[in-house]
Amino acid sequence: MVTFQLATDRPIAVRIGLAVAALVFLMLAVSLVNLYGLRGMVRAVDSASHSAEILASVNGATGRVENFIATRDQESLSQAEGMVAAAIAGLSAIPVAEAHSLKGSLERLAAAIAALRAASLTMEGETENMTAHYGRMREATLLVEQGIADGLKGVESRAVEHEARAGNIESAHRILDTLRNGERIITANVARVLVTGDGAAGTAARSAGAALQPVVEQLREMMGAPQEREALGQLATALAAASRAVEHLGEAPKLRGDEALRHLAVVGDVVERLETMLADVEGQVAHDASDIQAATGLLHNAAALSKRFAERVATLEAQTLSFRLSPSTEIASSVGAILDELSRLSRVLPSSVGLQAKATPLTVSDQIAGYRAAFARFHQASNALGGARDQVRNEARSAGLLVARFAGQARSDAVIHNDRSMLATILAGTVAILLAGAIAWSTSRFVAQPIVALASVMRRLAAGDLNAEIASAGRGDEIGIMTRAVRVFQENALRIRVLEAEAEAERQQVQASLERMVAERTDTLHQQTEVLEAQAVELIQARNQAETANQAKSDFVATVSHELRTPLTLILAPLEQLSAATTPPVDWRVQIERAQRNALRLMNRVNDILDFSKAEAGKFELCPTPIDLNTVVGVLAEDAAMVAEGKGCTLTCSIDPALGTVFLDPRHFEKILLNLVSNAIKFTPAGGTVHLAVTPMDGERFELAVQDSGIGIAPDKLPLLFQRFSQIDNSATRHYSGTGIGLALVKDLAELMGGEVGVNSEPGRGSCFFVRLPLGAEQHTVPTEASPMHERSSPSTTSTIEQRHLRFDDGRQGSRNDRASTPGTDDEQPPEHALRSKVLVVDDSPEMLSYLSELLHDDYTVATATDGEQAWALLQLRPIDVVVSDVMMPKLDGFGLTARIKASAGFAHLPVILVTARGGSEACISGLESGADDYIAKPFSPLELKARVRAALRMSQVQTELHAKSRQAGMAEIATTVLHNVGNVLNSVNVSAELVSSQMRSSKAQGLGKVAQLMSEHVHDLSDFLTNDHKGKMLPDYLLKLAKVVTEEQEGIIEELGQLTKGIDHIKTIVAAQQSYAVAVSIVETVPVAALIDDALRMSAGLLARREVTVVKDLADLPLLPLDRHRVLLILVNLINNARQALDSVVDRSPCVTFSAFLADGALRITVADNGNGIAPEHLKRIFSHGFTTRKDGHGFGLHSCALAAQEMGGSLTVHSDGAGQGATFTLDIPLDASLSQRSTPNRHIQPVDDMSATHE
Repeated sequence: MVTFQLATDRPIAVRIGLAVAALVFLMLAVSLVNLYGLRGMVRAVDSASHSAEILASVNGATGRVENFIATRDQESLSQAEGMVAAAIAGLSAIPVAEAHSLKGSLERLAAAIAALRAASLTMEGETENMTAHYGRMREATLLVEQGIADGLKGVESRAVEHEARAGNIESAHRILDTLRNGERIITANVARVLVTGDGAAGTAARSAGAALQPVVEQLREMMGAPQEREALGQLATALAAASRAVEHLGEAPKLRGDEALRHLAVVGDVVERLETMLADVEGQVAHDASDIQAATGLLHNAAALSKRFAERVATLEAQTLSFRLSPSTEIASSVGAILDELSRLSRVLPSSVGLQAKATPLTVSDQIAGYRAAFARFHQASNALGGARDQVRNEARSAGLLVARFAGQARSDAVIHNDRSMLATILAGTVAILLAGAIAWSTSRFVAQPIVALASVMRRLAAGDLNAEIASAGRGDEIGIMTRAVRVFQENALRIRVLEAEAEAERQQVQASLERMVAERTDTLHQQTEVLEAQAVELIQARNQAETANQAKSDFVATVSHELRTPLTLILAPLEQLSAATTPPVDWRVQIERAQRNALRLMNRVNDILDFSKAEAGKFELCPTPIDLNTVVGVLAEDAAMVAEGKGCTLTCSIDPALGTVFLDPRHFEKILLNLVSNAIKFTPAGGTVHLAVTPMDGERFELAVQDSGIGIAPDKLPLLFQRFSQIDNSATRHYSGTGIGLALVKDLAELMGGEVGVNSEPGRGSCFFVRLPLGAEQHTVPTEASPMHERSSPSTTSTIEQRHLRFDDGRQGSRNDRASTPGTDDEQPPEHALRSKVLVVDDSPEMLSYLSELLHDDYTVATATDGEQAWALLQLRPIDVVVSDVMMPKLDGFGLTARIKASAGFAHLPVILVTARGGSEACISGLESGADDYIAKPFSPLELKARVRAALRMSQVQTELHAKSRQAGMAEIATTVLHNVGNVLNSVNVSAELVSSQMRSSKAQGLGKVAQLMSEHVHDLSDFLTNDHKGKMLPDYLLKLAKVVTEEQEGIIEELGQLTKGIDHIKTIVAAQQSYAVAVSIVETVPVAALIDDALRMSAGLLARREVTVVKDLADLPLLPLDRHRVLLILVNLINNARQALDSVVDRSPCVTFSAFLADGALRITVADNGNGIAPEHLKRIFSHGFTTRKDGHGFGLHSCALAAQEMGGSLTVHSDGAGQGATFTLDIPLDASLSQRSTPNRHIQPVDDMSATHE
């Protein structure tokens, strides 16, 4: 019996499963209906897809063919064939009846592509044939040209031999005339002896006979034919016999006279025979001259024919290339006409020079015929290529139309099948919607409404309403289960509410405890934040202080360098002078004393630095001993008073009698006292006062105060006084010397001894420095060994007065003797020195000033000044030829003085040499940029200084002479041009001189002195020292290595000196060339062009290297050419300098200068191209005009002088530029034919040029 369950008792999953099964059966029916339509549509889509692929292959093949026609790329043609083959293979997807016509069209397309490939291969083969024939024709042309050149050389050689033979014949005629005259003289004198017996006639005959013997030998050298040699032998024999007969004429006059006359007759006959022979040779020579002239004309005609043949061959290649690019009947006809003309020339050219034997196996005519045949086949293949291309296009168009028709039919079929599927889908969808509605109503009635009611109950429970009523708990499906679960949840929630009430009370207690902990932690964080902020501020301040200290250290290093290099110069330079002198000079004691003084001064400076480094490292140690303040302070005050007196100041001292013995470290106390007193004397001007006072303060301390009436200190500078590495005046124009560590050392020592230091100052009224120290106690004394140390260090027991005075730094360098000379005045000079060059020496160091004056005193009239302002005032009062100035000076430093001199019109020509202790390239560049002519770093060699002064004077004298000569000749432009060109070369001279000076200063040759000193120490046991001592064993190897290094250094110096000499020689040549303008001559000599360009580059190497300019040289292989070397060099140096200036503003590309040189149309062409800022179009016409320039610092003479020099050589100088920023190219053309025709000697001659007035007009 079948039973049915109610819907509410049946599980929801079962109910939903039944509904889904109904829908699945419905969808299965719909799918069966759509399957048929889908298969038809797939077939249509496949057909359309294959049609599209075929169409794409056809279009791709057509594109590849077009690309092949444009580029002749065989790969494109292979791809086209592959695409057509793929299209034919893809026809299987199209019905057979429709694919047959398309397959035929594609096969025709493939055949057309094959024909296209065949035509292309034919054209390529014929192109290679034409290229081969063209190469052979070119080889034949070159062979003919080489034959013509060889023929011309042979004709020239014959012409030279002909001239030599003609000269020999002429000389032989003169010698025969001499022999004939000599024979007549001897005959006449012999006859006179026979008739009159005259002895004088016999003597004359013998002299004439003796004179004829060498003449015969000369004739033998000129006439070498067999018959001529035979006749010359007979002539020599007859002449010798006649001479012997004449010699013995006095013994038997009649017999010897007849014999002599007989031999003289033979001599006359032989001379006549020789004359006849010479006449025959003259005829041959005249015939050879005619042959040479005819051969020369024939070779020149052949050269013209060869040139025409080469031109037509080149034209043939150009026309053939034009035909390959764009075939046309006109070009083909032109090629045929050129081939006809080449055939005519080929029949004439080889026979004209007789070069048939040198021709290749295939004659030129064969090559022309082969070229003609290859061109004809190329023409046919080109026509075939055009036909195949048209066929490919037509077949591709036909295949495309067929494929498009097939694709359209396939799209129509696909649309029909798609419509059928859509209709079936609509019907199935309607049924599915009805069924889904029924399922939705059932679900809503039996599932959704109970679930919504249950959800409403759960929301109330969630909101806290635990008393809500729950229905449907008796259902047997999933909703009943859920309802019962919710009821259990309701019961649990009621129990949880009770538990929560109990937990809330406990939570409030815990929260109160947590709030107290948070408040405590917050206070702690606030305190830590404040600490971190304070530490950050301290770090920022520390960083700023570190940066300030770092800058102060840099300034300190520069100042210490100046303070150490100056005495070092005054030590090394006098010693070098004494070492170089062969005999001791008169002032040798003065030189040694100067070196000793500066050695002590250098030692004091080094000791200060060492003490300061100890203080900074914390390595100072205290050795307190009992000292008597009255004695120590009194002795030091006495020495200081004498130093102050030497400066013109007054020093007084007062010590409280109550102060007796104190317990202090004597060395540290003396250092404090020395620094404070030296500082006061240094900053107190002449006429001022310094007062030293020692007073007790309380029972445990005393005060040492130094009061001066000096310049005072500004209030904002007071905090910097005792800082390390700081100086109040640290500029290049500072008035006072010193390292800037004295007061910092005083502070460190005072604090080390438990005291303090301070200062009171007011600008313009002086300063008072005070140190407060403890009196010390007896228990702090050290053992008695300290007392001897103190005695040894006492200045009053071990030092001379001069050495004690040198402990004080009064702000000036030099002894009192040096300071006694009055700066600003000339040294006393004897009357004969009145015409010598005048040198102004400027230095704020009296001893350096004195030394430089003594060094230059023997050669020049020396004037001195202590600062730049005083030097400038002296320049206004007296004539000066050269200025030698220090850099770091008060009032006006060396850079400022140089800038002022160079900015003044009256002194701009005055050479300035800067001497400074600041080394390094940056200081050197600063000096040269200020306008200085030279720059010397301390310590320097006296010979170097003298050489620099001499060089500066020579340059100044050259410029002065040029100005004078230009004024006398009325040629100011020439003088300006000379100065410009000399300045260009002088730049390279300065670079070479600086390099030589640097190499000499860093030379390893000083090691030889150390070796000599070491050997002198072991002079008595030298053998044992060299064999047993460790240093002695190493000495030979060291000497070998040192010799090698010194040799390399000397070679480098010699090479640089060679470059320097070249530069100076070029300056001299420029000056001489410009001075000789009045007579307008040009010196031409055979020179290598590449070496000339290299010389110009070496002269400008420093300027190019400083700008990092890349130099590119594209030079042809040129022979020695006759050129005006110095004019060409002048032009090249100016063009290089002009290119370098054009590259100064280039920042977006690497600066480059390119040189090229080659022969063109009988002229030498040199180009100089740069990638600089270029030339504006409006400036191109005026660029070579006199005085025209586009630079603020230019004068418009450089390029103008280059253009004039090119005109004077018969050439030209031109320029091309595409505009601003596009670079510029200068082209120098120098004709060579004129130079060759005017040469009088093989190497060198003087060539007149046009008058200068005509050039300027």
